[in-house]
Amino acid sequence: MKYRALITSEMIKPMLEETLSENIEFEYAGYHLDHEVMDREELKRRIADVDILVCEYDTIDREIFDCAKNLKILLCCRGNVKSVIDLENKKKKGIIVCNNSGRNSVAVSDMTIAFMLDLTRNVTLTNNLIHNRVITTDIQTKPDEYADTVWGLDNNSPFIRFRGRSLNHMTLGLIGCGFAGQQVAKRAKSFDMDIIGYDPYIDPAKVPDSIRLVRMNEFLQKADIVSLHCVLTPQTKGMFNKKMFDAMKPGSYFINTARGELVNENDLIEALNSHHLAGAAIDVTATEPIASNCPLLDAENLIITPHIAGSAYDVQVQGTKMIVDSLTDWLEGKKPRNCVVYR
Repeated sequence: MKYRALITSEMIKPMLEETLSENIEFEYAGYHLDHEVMDREELKRRIADVDILVCEYDTIDREIFDCAKNLKILLCCRGNVKSVIDLENKKKKGIIVCNNSGRNSVAVSDMTIAFMLDLTRNVTLTNNLIHNRVITTDIQTKPDEYADTVWGLDNNSPFIRFRGRSLNHMTLGLIGCGFAGQQVAKRAKSFDMDIIGYDPYIDPAKVPDSIRLVRMNEFLQKADIVSLHCVLTPQTKGMFNKKMFDAMKPGSYFINTARGELVNENDLIEALNSHHLAGAAIDVTATEPIASNCPLLDAENLIITPHIAGSAYDVQVQGTKMIVDSLTDWLEGKKPRNCVVYR
């Protein structure tokens, strides 16, 4: 007899079924079908008879666990499953829980590098100035005999005003040296950057040689670019505040692709508007979606994107592969890979 699995997350269906359909009968619902979180009453009804649940945005609390009479293994396609799964009730039920920690680390690292290049080379800034007709002109000042093509030859020219910085002369500082931080370091190394890291929770033996772990004081003094890749906890909430920004190098850059609540946004605005920071790029904010009257929108030299760093087509491929690996282990009687709690 086959196990029954309910899939409510965004998965690559053929990858699941080609590998596991001999032992598992799959049914799909909720976010998998229409990018809408399943109604709780429907989830309570449909989870009653399944052995396996693969979820992502559904909240699996005591009420849901009480309805899951046959549930044996729960696989959540997120890194921090505590935000959607009541692990204490899971333990009482004896259900195995797995996560997909690191599935979007490549996507996040790509976005981080894009932010670094954008900030240091004024890509978005000058693009907006051109499209808003701020630095366009119908008057040509270049001498007729000058063969090259430039936007002017005086101190007001874009060539002078928006002169950037090359990454190979800069030090990248990573707050958090886990999956995403290590992927950023891997890419930054190709730019010949010096890379330092701060992560009091990681085993130093698991940190690649490309990252040199340092204390926070040294970190803030040396980093030309600070990039956040840590989880949100009571200890890290609001960790980047006025004191931290003031301790950063004058003219440095700040990037956050982790969680908005890691940052005191008013203090970030002050650091930007005072020009202590040369610029910042954030993919996350304390309140999402961001409100039209949010003070961040008026901050100087700030790039904001709508929480898309971890959104790339290959993320679903990697996430599905991780689910297949975990379920394969479980079917073979092994402790599943990516296991958060094992019985």
